[in-house]
Amino acid sequence: MSALVRKDFVLMEELNKTVVQSLVSSFALDFLLFEDKKGGDVATVHNVREYHNGDSSIHLSDNIKQEYANRSDYKPVKHDANGNVVLNKNGQPVREDQYHSHSNYIERGKADKKLQQAGLLYDSYRDQTMSQQENRQLDHIIASHEVHNDPGRVLAGLNGVDLANQDTNFQSTHAYINNLKSAHTIDTFLNDIVPKTMAKKQADIQKNQQTLLSMPNETKEQRHKIRELEAKIAKEKGHVEALASLNHEEMRKADAKARSHYNQQINIEYYTSSKFIKSTGYESAKTGIKMGVRQALGLLLAEVWFELKEHVPALFKDAQDNFTLALFLDRIQSLAKDIWARIKLRFKDLIEEFKNGAMAGALSSITTTILNIFFTTQKLLGRLIRETWSSLVSAAKLLFLNPNKLPAGDLAREVTRILSTGVAVAMGVILNGHLANVMMFPFGTEIAAVLSAIATGLMTLGITYFLDHSDLMQKVWDFLNQYKSEARKTLEYFQKVNQELDRYLIELSSLEFNLSISEIRQFTDNLESFTCEYERCFVLAKEVERRGIELPFEAGNVESVRSWLKKL
Repeated sequence: MSALVRKDFVLMEELNKTVVQSLVSSFALDFLLFEDKKGGDVATVHNVREYHNGDSSIHLSDNIKQEYANRSDYKPVKHDANGNVVLNKNGQPVREDQYHSHSNYIERGKADKKLQQAGLLYDSYRDQTMSQQENRQLDHIIASHEVHNDPGRVLAGLNGVDLANQDTNFQSTHAYINNLKSAHTIDTFLNDIVPKTMAKKQADIQKNQQTLLSMPNETKEQRHKIRELEAKIAKEKGHVEALASLNHEEMRKADAKARSHYNQQINIEYYTSSKFIKSTGYESAKTGIKMGVRQALGLLLAEVWFELKEHVPALFKDAQDNFTLALFLDRIQSLAKDIWARIKLRFKDLIEEFKNGAMAGALSSITTTILNIFFTTQKLLGRLIRETWSSLVSAAKLLFLNPNKLPAGDLAREVTRILSTGVAVAMGVILNGHLANVMMFPFGTEIAAVLSAIATGLMTLGITYFLDHSDLMQKVWDFLNQYKSEARKTLEYFQKVNQELDRYLIELSSLEFNLSISEIRQFTDNLESFTCEYERCFVLAKEVERRGIELPFEAGNVESVRSWLKKL
């Protein structure tokens, strides 16, 4: 079976249709109905963190911003049993360090102290067992201050004190390392704080050692100062040794392990919450409706424009030749009727476009939200996803439903056409984004939209012509059309049988059976006029004899009839 080729391909007419449809849908109504935002419409853990890390261009709703602003203080004011603020001796409010007074923190500290005394306490920061004499402190691997001010934690609605004080976030280490690490992240601590601190302390040690050589030691007071300086040098050497003993790789592993568990809890809590599901469902439904309206309205406006293009020249001609109000109103009435007739013819297409657009819009919103879980999507990417889903939905519907029962080759061609058109629209969207940034002058946005629509139309037209008229592609479609399903083969078989039956019946109907309608009518009337079976048999026997019909028995002979019946 050969693939069908469009014979009615008129270049300018096709270009006009394609450009108009692209202009009114993708480049006009899109800007009216959609406001693409960096990061999408649904808040994600990744995006709220990026926003509070300084990327203020990411979209966050006012409610999400207010939630973060209303988080509690890191060290809240302490209240007594009656709810009154507790004051210190200076009259200042007393603040609670909830993170370092948590029961888990205290219990872990006691357990690590026993292990240290037994010589069994392992310090993963330095990849070594701590000695019994070392000054030990329990560190929050992910700093408690970072946990408290984590926008992702606030978005998920989890308690920061409980999150920070889990066994997976504890590590006992040298006291100086813990104090120096403080609220810094692992990267800042290892890449910035440690090198600078070691360099400064080594310089101080060298300077103090030079000072020590020149210090007099004659009096008791002088010797006391020498001992103080020696103790200071020894202390700083201990600090340098502690920092030098850090195993950067193991420390990063400990941090990665703690963060993996921490982030997993936040992600599961938020992405399975009704807060996220409701927000995603609401935004996807809203985008679906907008996309459905865009597609249907785009088709409607395109049809209106095509009809206006036919009538407007006639209106101008009438105005120039012999303008009368009655004629003008008659033209307007005729235009309205033609527009309505055209819309009625495309009503089913309008409904179909709305359904396809609604599904594509909902899926594009969900896709954008999922992508924003892992990285922040740009505005342009949001439009590209929307246009891509518009093509994918139409292609999937055609591929899986095949409403016109197309053979494999023609089906592949139509699906390829839809997907290629989607690529052309996507390229037009990218071009539009660049032109809009360049044409920063009055009506620049509108000009960019028109140019992008023309470019999209040309690309779509070129792809369509290539798929329909290229010799290479025709060979591809014809080759694919050779492969038919069993159902298709069965259908074609019965179609051929039906054609043969129709031909046979036509031939049969043209044969002459030497029958006269008047004779048949007379014979029928004779049969009906007799009520006796004997008389009817006599009429039938006479008719058989008259027509020379051979019977397997002798008419009127009862014994002959019985003998024939016995043989059956």
